[in-house]
Order: sequence, then C-alpha cells, then structure tokens
Amino acid sequence: MTTSNDRRTPRRRGNRWRLLQLFLGVAMLAPSFLLAAPSAPVRADALSDAIKEQQRLAKLIANQKSQLVQLSNQQASLRSQITKTQADLAGVRTTIDQAQADVDALGNQLVGVKASYDSLASEQVLFELRLVQLTNIQNAKQRELDVRESILAGRLAAAYETDQTPLLQQILTAHSLTDALADVSYYGDLAAADKALADQIRTDQAALAEMRQNVQTASDANSQLKNQVGSQKQQIVDQQSQLAAAQRQLTDLKAQLETQLAAQQAAETKLEANQTTLNAAIRSNGQALDSLGNKIDALVRQQGLAGKIPSQYNGTLKWPMGGVVTQQFGCTGVLSEPRVGSCAHFHQGIDIAAPCLTPVYAAGAGVVVFVGYNPYDAPPRAWLVIIAHSTSMVTWYAHMTAKAPPGIAVGASVAAGQLIGTENTTGHSTGCHLHWAVRVNGTFMNPRLFL
Repeated sequence: MTTSNDRRTPRRRGNRWRLLQLFLGVAMLAPSFLLAAPSAPVRADALSDAIKEQQRLAKLIANQKSQLVQLSNQQASLRSQITKTQADLAGVRTTIDQAQADVDALGNQLVGVKASYDSLASEQVLFELRLVQLTNIQNAKQRELDVRESILAGRLAAAYETDQTPLLQQILTAHSLTDALADVSYYGDLAAADKALADQIRTDQAALAEMRQNVQTASDANSQLKNQVGSQKQQIVDQQSQLAAAQRQLTDLKAQLETQLAAQQAAETKLEANQTTLNAAIRSNGQALDSLGNKIDALVRQQGLAGKIPSQYNGTLKWPMGGVVTQQFGCTGVLSEPRVGSCAHFHQGIDIAAPCLTPVYAAGAGVVVFVGYNPYDAPPRAWLVIIAHSTSMVTWYAHMTAKAPPGIAVGASVAAGQLIGTENTTGHSTGCHLHWAVRVNGTFMNPRLFL
C-alpha cells in the first residue's frame, strides 16, 4: 500500500493538473498577484561579440605575421648586403668612395629595419594588453554564469521538494483560497522563469566557450610573437655590431692608403728630381710595354688560329681590384710616363692603389697568355699576368707580387672574378698599386670603355 509520499503515477498527475485548472478558473474572481521576475539576463549579443572578437583577432594575427615576414625579408637583405660589403672590404673589390657609400646605405637600411621592429614590438605590447582584457572578460562571464547556475540549481531543488507534497494537501492546508491560488501562480511563473534562466545559461555557456577560445588563440599568438620579436631584436643587435665593424675596417683601410699614397708621392717627387733615373723610367715604361705588347699580340694570334682563344668576347669587364684610382688613362702630369701622340706624358692604363698584397681578380673570362717578369724591362722588372679574352682583346695586370696563385699559368682558362695574384710594387713603381690596362687590336685603350 502506497503512502502520500510515494511516487505519483501519471494518472494522479493528470488529476492534479485538472484540479489546478478548476482553481485557476476560480482565480479569475480573485485579485492578481505579481511575483518577482527573475534577475535580468545578460546582453543577448555576448556570443555575437565573442565571435566578432575572434574575427578581429584573426585579422590582427594575420597582420602581425605579414609584418614579421616583411621584417624577416628586410633582415635577410641587410645580412646579405653586410656580408657582401665585408667581403668587398676584405678583398678591396670596390673603390674606397663606393665602399663608404655602401656602408652609409647599410646604415640607412638598418634604420628602416629598426623602425619595422619597433612597430612590431609596439603591437606585441598592445596584443599582450588585449590578452589581459580578454582574460578579464572571460573571468567575469564565468562568474556571471556560476551565479545563474547556482540560482537555477536552488530553484530546481525547491521545486523538487514542493513536488513531494500532494497538491490537494497544499490547498487544504492553506490559510485561505487566496493563499492557495498564490502558491499555484507562484509555481507556474517559477517554471517559466526557470526555463528562461536555463536558456540564458545555455547562451552564456556558448559565449564563454568562444571567449575561452579567443583567450587561447590570443595567448598562443602572443607567445609566438614574443619569441619572434625577441629573435628579431638579437639580429638587429648583431647587424649593428657587424656594420660598426665594417666602418672600422673602412676607416683603417683609408688610414693605410693615406700613409701609402704619401710615401708614393714622396718617391715620385724624388724620382723627378733625378733626371737620369727619370729618363730610365720613361724608357722602361714606354719601350718595355710596347715590346711586350707586340710579343703578346703575335702569341695571341697564333693561339687564336689554333682554336685556343675565341675570336670574340661578348661580355663586359669588371674592376680587377678596389681601392683608390691614383692615375687615370690618358695624358698625365706624371713625368715618368712616356710620350704618346701629342701628350708629353701619357698613361696607357689605370693605376689603382690599395694596401699591399690586396687580391687581384680577372676582369673577365679568358685564357692566360703570360705570367712572369717583363723581359723587356730594365731592372727592376715588373711582374705581370696577361689574359686574352679574345684574339682582339687582352688585359694586363702589372706590378704584382712575383708569385702566381695555383692554377694561374700560361694556357690556363680563368673565370671572371677568379684570383690571379696580389697587388705589389715590382718594377719601376713608387709604391704598391696595380697597373691595369686593356689592349685592343694592338692599341692600349681606356679600360673604362669596357666596364
């Protein structure tokens, strides 16, 4: 036999609601009772805001990745240019003025890289602040959800307890019909309020899930960005150090050249003061070049006929060495140079000065046709390397160190830019320099025409 506290069957529940309908009909004659509404729900667009924030984060992260790629490209270009400039300075493969211009340009490029880095670092700080804000919003939403879930849990517990008391017993034990009707109305409204509150909790849970995702996305992106920004900063520090070293290297090179050129000028002045020595230098500079030139021209023609030297050279020439041009091609005031045409003193090449033993490179691809001392020189003799680029064009490299690098011998093929020796002061020279000449069809021509 069941008691009043036993579980009620569906039939008894149907009787209960029919009885409720009877009392609700009577309630039309009684005053209405307004019960307290549940707490106002949060804004209905919380989920929409979280989704929009997710879209904003995606754009911000994409923008930062784009800036990182741009900065990385700038860094790579700067590293390449610094490496090239350092190599040029080490081998003095460019003029001193050009080297200074290159170092200055690198400094300006580094300023641009630093500006890009500063911009990215500032965005990283703002991104970190946004992460803090998103975390605070998430925590606030979690507390809000906890409160609603607590309210709903309490109401469900109360409804469950009420459900254990038979409805008829509640009516019969009420002090008045008005009290009974009020209780019935309360539990009806409570059910609607509970449903609304449950709906709001589901919305809050969805919004909170989006917020958590946003915080996680922002946190991951911030950690990655922070590491990358730190790496870029170290690269900038390294490049600043390398650029400073290049400037010091250039300053030292200038100082060496100034000392060397001063000594060379003093030797030139001394030579001009001794007429006998001067005349010997003039004869050597003129006759020795012509005699060796004629011999080389004949040799080149022979090797051309044998198919060892091409008939044409289609490329351009490059400077064989960097440094300072101390004497141009053509009429000159240097008294040791021989007469050519209407010029009392004519220089048949370009003189380039750099620190002694600076590497000298082939101005273009060709075949080595001469290596050694000029046999037509009056002592001291100049050491030369002569390269035939075709049967009509050869380049001369004079006053070099009397020792050829491995692979540089008569008949050897050389590539443009290949090491062929080092600058020195052999022969009738007042100091370390390279005499570079271009001879076309038996006539010395200005090398600048072929650069």
